[in-house]
Amino acid sequence: MSQDSKVFEPRLIKEDDLYGKKDGYRLNLLRPNVYQFFSRGSGCHVFLIIGDDLNVLIDTGIITKFNSFNYLLTTEVGLKIEEIDMVINTHEHFDHISSNAYFHCPIAAHRWAAVKIQHSDELITKGKKWGIDLTDMRINIWLEDRNIIDLGNTMLKVIETPGHTSGCICLLEPYKNYLFSGDTLFKSAISNIYESGSISEHIDSLQILNTLKVNSFYPSHGHSVIGLDLVAQEIESSIENAKMELNAFVDKIRSKPLEKARPPPSLYNREEEDL
Repeated sequence: MSQDSKVFEPRLIKEDDLYGKKDGYRLNLLRPNVYQFFSRGSGCHVFLIIGDDLNVLIDTGIITKFNSFNYLLTTEVGLKIEEIDMVINTHEHFDHISSNAYFHCPIAAHRWAAVKIQHSDELITKGKKWGIDLTDMRINIWLEDRNIIDLGNTMLKVIETPGHTSGCICLLEPYKNYLFSGDTLFKSAISNIYESGSISEHIDSLQILNTLKVNSFYPSHGHSVIGLDLVAQEIESSIENAKMELNAFVDKIRSKPLEKARPPPSLYNREEEDL
């Protein structure tokens, strides 16, 4: 575990007392200059890193909670929206990108997420299902594996982690060994796999994370995991559970007569699907 992880204890800064538990965030300070807007109820967590050169937001969260985000940002962190220099979307789902519209800084995402966001691909982004308009959204910077973003006092290395969707990334601080894991790695849970994802790719992505010796990870849903051994345990558990899910699905398909096997999703009527 890095030295600053030993001496710094994450702490609650403020419960949103204006918008409440359902529609508000809980603001935590995870590390020096690293804030978490913890989503209670629907939506993902939003992370803010205050850099010497750049202030970077990881995901913008669900649009219904933007007022809570802005309230805590201005009153507790002391920043204005205009002082966010870059947004990085960890993938293309509506709960991670729908507040992008409020930001006029450069917005970055993996290229496979970017193409779906810019084409308003409702099959993947799922905004319409939740009554959220995701048309005309822009991505200025198309990211690739191992891109480095230098904030001055913090480095963020892009790790391609397809699985949950094809455009998923994690962001690693390579010198302090902590990870923003998006919807790829959770505490005591495995990721859902959607139309643009693959459980086989998800397993491979988790195995890549298992080589990084991460000492803390901060997922987009649920709680953080602190400690090298605990992180390793969570990754190993996620790999085994994902393999079990894949094998159970394959066994189910193989057990059916060929004429009753369901065709791949691209071949049947998606109007009957729960999108």
